[in-house]
Amino acid sequence: MDSTQITLAVINAQQGDELAFNSLCNCLYKPSFLFAMKLSKQTDLAKDITQEAWAVVAKDIRKLKEPSVFKAWLFRVVYHKFIDTTRQSRGYESFQLGKHEQIRDITSSNEQSIDLLKLINNLPDSERHSIYLFYLEQMSISDIALITDVAVGTVKSRLHRARAQLALWLNE
Repeated sequence: MDSTQITLAVINAQQGDELAFNSLCNCLYKPSFLFAMKLSKQTDLAKDITQEAWAVVAKDIRKLKEPSVFKAWLFRVVYHKFIDTTRQSRGYESFQLGKHEQIRDITSSNEQSIDLLKLINNLPDSERHSIYLFYLEQMSISDIALITDVAVGTVKSRLHRARAQLALWLNE
């Protein structure tokens, strides 16, 4: 489903079309779960966060004034459910990488393989989340700002700091 189809499905879902809402779920449930998984690092917790987020979406979809930002809004709901959950539990494990998610990069100086996602995992949470959303979910800076509830300039700063730190680690 492309962004235009998502927007049309949101408009229809806002008018009570259950098939349109189901098509949104079919299209975006897995990406929202994977985002919850990246945040929580625990499968069961990610399932709970995703379920709670979609319950909010089902309840509040009519309140969404800009249907074109549905995906960012959904990811923001997931992000806020994660924040609520971590405030309650006060802790979570480190980011676990799946074998299918590994990105390899070969440095020209020593031709050794580097697992870039392991380096990304070492970034502070706010920078890691921004990098994930920007590069892996291919979201715009303004969407990331909406999701993380910070200014656009803050997202740009986080991305800049993360890139600089990754470049430093890659050159070591």
